[in-house]
Formats: sequence, structure tokens, C-alpha cells
Amino acid sequence: MPIKEILVHLDNSDRCQTRLEVAISLGLKHQAHLTGLYATPPPYYAVNWVDPPPAVVAMEARFSEMTSAAGLAADLICTDAPGLIASVNERVILQAYYADLVIVGQTDPSAGSLRNPDDLPEQLALSAGRPVLVIPRFGEFKTVGQRILLAWRGGRASSRALNDAIPFLEQAKQVTLSMVNPDEQFETQAKKLCTYLARHGTKAAIDKLSAENIRVGDVLLNQTCDLGIDLVVLGVFAQRRLGKTRLGPVGKHFLEYMTIPVLMSR
Repeated sequence: MPIKEILVHLDNSDRCQTRLEVAISLGLKHQAHLTGLYATPPPYYAVNWVDPPPAVVAMEARFSEMTSAAGLAADLICTDAPGLIASVNERVILQAYYADLVIVGQTDPSAGSLRNPDDLPEQLALSAGRPVLVIPRFGEFKTVGQRILLAWRGGRASSRALNDAIPFLEQAKQVTLSMVNPDEQFETQAKKLCTYLARHGTKAAIDKLSAENIRVGDVLLNQTCDLGIDLVVLGVFAQRRLGKTRLGPVGKHFLEYMTIPVLMSR
């Protein structure tokens, strides 16, 4: 399915500008409508609440200026309100249901009082039912999706990620299908994947990797550096830990150590 509606999470952090720039770039590339969602931790103690608060006014002005200058159709939604009970996670997930792609920032431990919930990217990937593009907390990204690494493990999550990434794969200049410690079906899977992508006009290189004494996440991250990748496509799965649903180890590893944007699907 083509990307025609993009949702980007906005806040007061320093990285919001980079996130918005990526969202606008992708909106133009895919000729999509952009919805900005301003959602910050609930202001439980906002005794002197001003409606709208100065931060919201500033965000509205910046969002309008940047999207108008780019010639992109866009709207801004603000979900902040005094005494609000719904968490940032809940508000972003609710709006994600109506988007083809959701863009959010990697958790930034140094953000202080502007810090979003630590598990926002994780809960979006687990609960939104949409592909989630996570933007790293460091770096600038002039291109996203020209050189793609698709991490293939097989199974539902990988299949879903491949399907969700088709709009990116069709426009990419370089696509690498990376398989870490593949089984005896490697040759068959690789052939079928290449045939499938070729029917979408995409030529892919197959990359067989080994992870014996190193974590799978590190193997893939190292490969992104070696190949000059600007987007990783990763199918993630859920597992239960201490009564809570969490991402699997590779997904968690990327959320902590990513250096380039990662498109996660479940």
C-alpha cells in the first residue's frame, strides 16, 4: 500500500526539528499528507494553564512555516490539556491507527524534563499496527531510504516488515537483504525474496552473515556502517517478561544502539 498519510510525533525536545525535517522529506517523496501530533507528558501540575500554552503556539508556527515552505499538505493536532489522564503513549497510538507511517524519536535519556516515556518507540511498534520509523537521538539524516538494509529472519514479522517497506524499497537505489545465521533453506528463501522484489521493480543483493560470538543486533549495525545504509527495515516480535509485553532482543538492541533510522513492523 502506498504511503499517503504520515504521522510524526512532535514535542519540545531538541531532536524534534530533525524528526520533522525527515517527516517533511518523506511526505514530499511519497506525495503524502503529513499530520503533526504534539503530545507531551501530561501537565498534572499546570496551575497557571494558558490556552493555548506558549510552547503550543511556537510549535504551530514552526510546523506551519516548515510545511508551507516545502509545499506539503499538513495539519497539526495538539492533544495536551490540563489534568489529562491519557499518557503520551496512548495518545500517539490512538492517532497512529489513521496513518500509513508513524515517525517517532529514539528515547533520549539526556532530555531531562522534556523526556518522553522511555518505552514510547517500543509500545508504538508493539501496539500501533503500523510501521514505525524511529529516528536516532544523534545525527542528521539528509536521506532516508536510498540505501536500505532489510533484516530477514523469516516468519510473520519479517514478512510484515517486507510488505510495509515496499514503498521505500521501490524507490531505493540500493537494497540489501541480510540474513544472520540462516538455516539450510537460505538459498531457497533468497531466490524467492529476490523474485518477489523484482516484481516490484527492485533489485536486491543477498547478504549472508554470521553471528557466533557477537549479538545479532551488533552484526546488523556493523553491516549498516560497512554498506553506507541509511535505513534499516526490521520485523520485530513480542515476548512476555515479568508480566509485561516487550520487544524481542534484536528490536530492543536497535532501539538502544541505533545510529540510522529504523523502520519497525510487527
